[in-house]
Amino acid sequence: MPELPEVETVVRTLENRINGRIINEVIVRWPKIIDNIPVDIFEKKLRGQKFISFGRRGKFLLFELSNYMLIAHLRMEGKFYVYAEETEPDKHSHVIFRLDKGELHFNDVRKFGRLYLYDKGSRYSCLDKLGKEPWDDTLTAEYLKEYCRGKSTAIKSQLLDQSMIAGIGNIYANEICFDVRIDPEHPACYISRDKWDEIIRSTRKILEEAIRAGGTTIRSYTSSLGVTGLFQQELYVQSREKETCKICGETIRKKFVNGRGTYFCPKCQVEKPLRVAITGNIGTGKSTVSGLFREEGYPVISCDEVNRELLEKETTRKHLAGLFDCDLSQVNKAYIRERIYADEKMKKKVEEYLHSCIWNEVEQFYQTNPTVEMIVTEVPLLFETDWYRHFDCNVLVVSDKKEIVQRLKNDRHMSEEEIEKILQNQMPDDAKISMADAIIKNEGSIEILQKNVKRKITEIIRTLPQE
Repeated sequence: MPELPEVETVVRTLENRINGRIINEVIVRWPKIIDNIPVDIFEKKLRGQKFISFGRRGKFLLFELSNYMLIAHLRMEGKFYVYAEETEPDKHSHVIFRLDKGELHFNDVRKFGRLYLYDKGSRYSCLDKLGKEPWDDTLTAEYLKEYCRGKSTAIKSQLLDQSMIAGIGNIYANEICFDVRIDPEHPACYISRDKWDEIIRSTRKILEEAIRAGGTTIRSYTSSLGVTGLFQQELYVQSREKETCKICGETIRKKFVNGRGTYFCPKCQVEKPLRVAITGNIGTGKSTVSGLFREEGYPVISCDEVNRELLEKETTRKHLAGLFDCDLSQVNKAYIRERIYADEKMKKKVEEYLHSCIWNEVEQFYQTNPTVEMIVTEVPLLFETDWYRHFDCNVLVVSDKKEIVQRLKNDRHMSEEEIEKILQNQMPDDAKISMADAIIKNEGSIEILQKNVKRKITEIIRTLPQE
């Protein structure tokens, strides 16, 4: 099936060939090609119409006429042929447009293609279910993350969902997955916002390159308009089964993902550990939840623990002494807290430095655990910072306020006044829930919490690609 670059090539070529032509007569030889109005009305309305402009929406071709919008979808084998003079149609030419100069034939071997005709400016219902164009400014990581929330669909299949992004087909979905080094079967619901940003950039880059090359000529698709796509020379995985990967030298393989032929490199696109972040307001029990993940056999790293270790290192303390312009002996938690609370600019500098150091430790932790299914990072200020963008799955631990207060009184010997002050300065759970991928409620006994954690782990793991 022609995809966005091929359709764009056809649109641009037709604009060059028939722009300004007038339709004298239309002959429909296969009525089912005309989708939304009766054939006789289709033929009648098009008489005397002039081609004014040409466009594309997803894989649909848009022809603006004098009074109407003619829309075409090529489906599997649809093609347009332009002839300089009246020509005897072959058996697969199902709609003949006789123009004031020459003819335009819609040819379709398998008869899956469709033509639609609408009053100009009306609702074009055949486009209703289309998602965003790849270059739409509103196509963002946040949009894609939200769109895929709760969907365990494989990312390769999700890229083919025309109601999410319009125009991507099998060829380019394979190439995009390879370009961003993601397993085609990785669940769409567990992709970080950072990775979605990569996917958006890759989609635009690959489609732009393919358009410049005139599309891809594979199997039966060849432009009937004298333009043969050359992008197949640039493909990294598509149709290259048993050939050598251009990047790593591994052998390209083929498998089926939801029934669609999928080409991939088993080395470049190996499934990486799922990056799970656990967060929650003070007293909700996020550390307890992290510990339960650890008990289930998953590596856990705590940002608070990393921060404490960093502040004990002389290199860290020397850097902070330089920022504060003070003696090394003065640098301790109390001094740091006093300085950053009194100076917002200093607070920002210190946080940028420490956050960078903590993230380097987290990345190193990932590298030392490359083969596990899931790695957990406990991040207290996950949503207050931009760190939530880095993780595939953000887990929020919530708890009843009365239970939070009781825990902080018993475990940390805090007064109600202290607790209330802290809670008022924290981002409320309602705001965090909208950004979280999973919620774990810490209510009741540790046994109940343990069951909730095990249930959530099972939900996450069962969506991941299995060997």
